[in-house]
Amino acid sequence: MRIAEINDVASVASELANGLRARGHDVALFQPRLFGGHLPNALKPFVAPVRVYEWARLLRGLRAGHFDILHIHYAYLGMLGVLARRPFLLHCHGSDVWGLTPFTRPLASRALKSASHVFYATPDLAPHTLRFRPDAEFLPNPIDWRTFEPSMPPSAGSGVYVCCALDDLKGAPVILDACRRLATARPDIKVTAIAGAKYTPDFVALPNVTLLPFQRRADLPALVGRHAVVIGQMNLGAAGMAELESMSCARPVVHKFNFGGAYAEPPPFVRATTGEEVAAAVIRLIDAPELRDELGQAGRDWIKRHHDIDAMAGRVERVALDVLRRREAECAHAS
Repeated sequence: MRIAEINDVASVASELANGLRARGHDVALFQPRLFGGHLPNALKPFVAPVRVYEWARLLRGLRAGHFDILHIHYAYLGMLGVLARRPFLLHCHGSDVWGLTPFTRPLASRALKSASHVFYATPDLAPHTLRFRPDAEFLPNPIDWRTFEPSMPPSAGSGVYVCCALDDLKGAPVILDACRRLATARPDIKVTAIAGAKYTPDFVALPNVTLLPFQRRADLPALVGRHAVVIGQMNLGAAGMAELESMSCARPVVHKFNFGGAYAEPPPFVRATTGEEVAAAVIRLIDAPELRDELGQAGRDWIKRHHDIDAMAGRVERVALDVLRRREAECAHAS
């Protein structure tokens, strides 16, 4: 098949593209220039003329590519599939279904109803996606566990890495409370996080926290691998790519995970919901190197069973082939 992967949300599209290529398919990755994406919702309509130009550019490329099927990430961008008049799979990732605005709602609704098949990336998105498409499917994020591998066992690492953004959506106030508690109770435990989001100044003020600039994706396995413990997001209760890739690096991940029922076996996260619980979990893990190794290996093995990149690409492949077979049968019947 000739497949277009469109919009690389959290590297899911590029990982699936790699997996599909490994399975023998011709895959092109298109990354839209999302002008004004970080503007307040009230201002986004003002960049609409620029978006129209960008969509026209993308549509020319999609039509010229003669793709068998499009795989589009982010709900309202599914309108590219409607306008291109090609069969498309739509992949939902978060605020594209739970954070709809008066501007994006009609676009997303039309795209979701028009898609040949709909995936959603994390189990918390089920109610938001199923109300538009009761047949939507949870597709776990593809993890390249061969790249995200441990450079050393967790027992040889030191300190704590916060793998999520320091904003409200990821539960930064809970993580901040945990770091404040650690600064008092265990000042020897050092914490590393990535600067740039809303709560950056609050973390800068803590004596036990070091903030790094934005990191290239290629540098993340080594960054995770230097640390003994990882703290994940503490708000939505679902695991994103950062938590899953940290687990793939065999690090125990402290995380507010609420959706164990979405899998045949629940993931071995170290669950915590409050700053006090996060700090206590970190201290327990730092003081137990053998436990870190045990939990780290259990997490990596779980990732291989439930998020393997080839298995996820294989599911996309099967769905795409089924869509094309049904389309061919419908065309033959019509003629």
